[in-house]
Order: sequence, then C-alpha cells, then structure tokens
Amino acid sequence: MSSALLLAACEGKPHLDGSEMTDAETRTQVVDPAKRLVHAVDLQLRGADFRYASCTDQGFAPFRGRVGMGFTFPAGVNHRTYVEQIVAAMQADGWADESPKDKHHYGRTLHLGRVMAIVTPNPDHPDYGYVEILGECRNAGDHRITKDRGADEQDVRAELTR
Repeated sequence: MSSALLLAACEGKPHLDGSEMTDAETRTQVVDPAKRLVHAVDLQLRGADFRYASCTDQGFAPFRGRVGMGFTFPAGVNHRTYVEQIVAAMQADGWADESPKDKHHYGRTLHLGRVMAIVTPNPDHPDYGYVEILGECRNAGDHRITKDRGADEQDVRAELTR
C-alpha cells in the first residue's frame, strides 16, 4: 500500500483519485458507457451487474463503480473478430485501445479518461465473453461488505438493454 494511502487510511480519510463522487455519479460513470456498448454491438447479455468495488485490498474506501457483463458470442462468428467489433464500437465512443501505464490486465484493455474496460473471451466457456468496466476511485461512501450487510450488487441487465 502506498504511504499516502496508508496515511489517509490511518487518518480515517480515503485517498481519492480526484474530487469525491456521489453514489449516483459513481454508478453513472460505468453504467452509461455499458449501455452505449450493449446497443452499439447488440451485445447478447447473459447477465450484467453493478457494484461498488473497493480500491484497496482491505475492502474500505475509496470505492469505484464496476459493471460486469457476461455475453454470448453470436453463432458462427469468429470470437476474435467479434472482440474486435466490440473494441471498434468502444473506440467510436471515445475509448482508447491501451492500458493505462500502471495497469495490466488479461484481455483487451481500453480506457476512457481514467475509466477502464477489459474485454475478453471466457477461457472456461468458449461461447461466452466478458466485459468489465471499472470507474475511478473517487467514492468515499461506506460500501464495505460486512456480516450484517452484503455487497451493494445490482442486476442491471434490463437497464442496459432498454
């Protein structure tokens, strides 16, 4: 953990990657581009969820918005070609096809400012793929998972497809 993050955690204040975002802003930052992507390529969703993901390994603030979308590859379509279609649609929406300098992930990584997306086939299920969109670490709300409160996970499949 960085010394700045450790110091902020010790003081009870999360280290944010910029000004604090509200829950609504955090959610919008990842749900809106997910919705545009679903419509741009007619992504056949198997499931889609939104949740607040901790940016620390202790599960505390700051949090980021995260949308995870499982999809089915269209029948008869080459999976690599389809991933390239997804990437092209995202580039048309302003995404850059590269990882931020300090981030390395499996799959094709794109970013829109400091928002990151990972597009990948599912190695365990050849007919399925996955898109994950991760927002900025700018939400200081209490979204911790505790024994009394589960994850703030929301099924957003219907929202993304309308």
